Amino acid sequence: MPDRDFEVRQLCLADRHIDRAEQIIAEQGLELERLRLKGYDTKLLERTLEVLEDSLRTMYEHRNIIVMTIRQIDQGLV
Repeated sequence: MPDRDFEVRQLCLADRHIDRAEQIIAEQGLELERLRLKGYDTKLLERTLEVLEDSLRTMYEHRNIIVMTIRQIDQGLV
């Protein structure tokens, strides 16, 4: 049987990871623009940002699963 307290802790952890990932992506986006303006080749940084954004989408999917699990626990479905 799933443990609601455990799931809530996992949700808090997921939220912290998402917040940090969003911060890193924003910082790297600013760095990308700065380097572009200076004429640097930014292909590697662009690809890195794509990977980070993919990871962030996966984090959101995981967070949604946690939220659904908590809802199911609250409804007595699991």
